[in-house]
Formats: sequence, structure tokens, C-alpha cells
Amino acid sequence: MARQKLSDELTTYGYVFSVKKTLLTFALFFAGILMLGQFFGLGRVSCGVVAAAGLVMLPFFIRNSYKNRFCQQRFSSLGIYMEQFLYSFQKSGKILVTLMDVRELFEGDPMGEVLDRAIYHINHTYTEKDVERSALAMIEKVYPYPGLSAMHEFACQTEDIGGDYSGGILLLLEDRRAWADRVYEQMQLKKKKRMDVVLSIIISLILAVMVYIMAGRMGVDVSDHPVSQIVTCVVLVSDLLIYYRADAKLAVGYFDEDVHSMSEEEADAAFERLERYEASPGNRLAGHALKKRLTRETQRVFPQWLMALSLYLQTENVQRAILASYESAPGVLKPPLREMIGRLRRYPSDRGAYSDFLASLQLPEVRSAMKMLYSISEGGGGDASSQIEDIIRRSRKMEDKARGIHNDDAIAGMYALFLAPQLTGGFKLLVDMILLFSVYMGKMV
Repeated sequence: MARQKLSDELTTYGYVFSVKKTLLTFALFFAGILMLGQFFGLGRVSCGVVAAAGLVMLPFFIRNSYKNRFCQQRFSSLGIYMEQFLYSFQKSGKILVTLMDVRELFEGDPMGEVLDRAIYHINHTYTEKDVERSALAMIEKVYPYPGLSAMHEFACQTEDIGGDYSGGILLLLEDRRAWADRVYEQMQLKKKKRMDVVLSIIISLILAVMVYIMAGRMGVDVSDHPVSQIVTCVVLVSDLLIYYRADAKLAVGYFDEDVHSMSEEEADAAFERLERYEASPGNRLAGHALKKRLTRETQRVFPQWLMALSLYLQTENVQRAILASYESAPGVLKPPLREMIGRLRRYPSDRGAYSDFLASLQLPEVRSAMKMLYSISEGGGGDASSQIEDIIRRSRKMEDKARGIHNDDAIAGMYALFLAPQLTGGFKLLVDMILLFSVYMGKMV
């Protein structure tokens, strides 16, 4: 996504420009910076430098504040929409009826306007084949969460295929609940970490000013020394930047916007590169990175494909169901599915076609699913729907665990911000101690 202008971003997040409010905000912020400068004994020039840097950053602080509120509101709206969509679709089995039913919950909410556009598109478009899919894509564009796309795709496939979809609805409800719980927990943890960063900045600055108190008792003033003035400016500006980074991280992680769904062409190229890398010992590092990417993408979309497959299995045998699922399958699964379908056309009972499916990625949930599908194809699989639901649940748990690790990495990044003020404060403390020693010794001579 192209980088927006700051003014456009603020408008997107609901900021209404007011000359009076803007001037008051800048005046209060400027007064705060001046008080901080006085506290550290900064001269006019040094204080002006810190104030100028702070005023330059102020619009970005405002942006962070509005963005955080905007993302929290969108997260809440999306959670309500997904839950109510699933309950309503469970009753009607029709996308248009579901959207009209859910729309009533969003009066005065931006989600309501998006739903209006989607409903209008379905009711007034006559030239598209998959009008429901394109209408739902309008919602996904505004709320870019992969779980939303998976839910919409399941609804479209259910309308196209039919069959008993109650098990899939329950799985999607469980997935939505796990996502909401995970994001809420992460949100609360990030808020706590941001407060930890603020406390770290305050404590480091208090410790740094202790040298001035010590110097005063010794009859020495080091705060007006040029070196001290420069270091203090650098430290204060650095702490403003540290807080900005911690504040900016609060709005990240609501919708997994960084997730890119791999296309069929990208998947073809990726699997071809993986084969070359694995054949050459010199490319092991690149092969490991590519394999990790393919693994994460597969873990994310594999349950989605299994749910679609379970609908086809209600009316088709395994081979026909796999063939029917190919067209709407996620891009990363199409290359291995093509190979599998080709082998099954030649030898319908080829066990290797199942066991070799994505074998290079060594995913236990994929291996379990393929064993189950082969067993069903041979007439000994029992209740296919319940077995697929069990595999999907296990796949979702593994995916949720992987996302949890990703969230832990993000929190670890905030811990680095917690340590940063201690480093800047320690640096200032060290410089001031050296200055105190040198000035005091100079007086003794």
C-alpha cells in the first residue's frame, strides 16, 4: 500500500482539523517541553532545539493516538460482524439475506456503509458471474483480515455446493473467538509494555538529574557545560523517538495486514525454487527461508481448503471432491493439488499420490489429512465430516500457536524499547559524572 500523506491518514482515522484545537495542542506541548528543558537546566538554544524536535514529532503522536482508537473500533466492529454473519448464515444459508440481517447492527458505524455498498452491488449487478464474491471482497478490502476472507469463501462455496455446513460454521466461530481473544490479550500486553517504556524513560531521566543535585551540593554546576547541553538535547530527543516507536506499535497486529496470500504463479515459482535449493548443498540457507514461508502460508490456508473439501465429500467421492476443490483452492496448494490430481487420474488407488502431497514441507496435519482421505477413498474412512473437522481443529490450534509466537516476537521488540531509555539515560549519567569530576578537579587546582 502506498504511503499516505500524514494529513490524509489523520482524516482517515477521524481527525477533524480545528485551528483553535491545533494551536492549543501545540501551545501545551511547547510549554511542556520548555518545563522539561528548565528541569534539566537547558539554555535557550538547547531548549529551542528540543522544542523544535518535539513540535515536528507532535503530529505523529496525534496520528498514533487517532490510529490506535480507529484500529480498536475496527477490531470491535469486525469481531461483531464475523460472529453475527456466521450465526445468520447458519439460519439462512444465503449471503444476501445474511448481509441484510447483519447490516441492522451497524447504524452509525463505518461497517454499515461498507455493508450498504456490498448489498447494493449484489442487488444491482447483472453482468458478473460471482457477484457475491466481488461484493464480499469490498468488505475484505476495508477489513484486511485473512480469517474474514476464509469465512466469506466458505459462505460462497456453501451457496455453490450446498450440503451440511453446520460443522464448518462451528469451526469458524471457534476460530473467530480464538482470534479475538488473542488480539485482545496482545492489545492489553502492548499497553502494559508502553507504560513500562514510559516509566523507564521517567526513571532514567530522574537518575540522570541526580548528578546535577550532587554537583550543586559540591558547589559545581555542570548543566550549563556545552557538552552536557548537547548530550541532554540528544537524550531528550531520543526518548521522544523511543516513546513514539512504542506508541506506534499499539496499532499493529489487529488484522494481520502484513499477510500476503500467495498466488498460483508465485506458488509454482516457489516450489520450483525449493526443489533446486534442496538439490544444491550451497543453497541450504535460502531453501530453509523459502520452506519456512511456504510452511506458514500452507498452515494458514490448509484448513480453509479442508472445509471446502468436506462440502464436496457429502456428494462426491474423494477423487472427484479433490478435483472439484481445485478451482477455488488457495494459490499455495494448487501446484501440489495439480500433481496429485494428475497421479489419481492415471492410478485412482495410488497411495503415493496422497502421502507425497506437500511431503517436502513435512507438516503433520497435512500428513494426517491425506491418510484420512486415502482411507475414505478405499472405503474404510468412517465419518468423513467428523474426521475432517478434527483435523481442521488441530490445524487451527497449530496456526494459532504460530501466530502466538509471532506476537511474542512483536512484544520482544517492545522490550528492546524498554531497555533503550536506560541506555540513553546511562550515557548521559556517565558524561555528566565525567564532567563533574573534571570541573571539580579543575577547581581544586
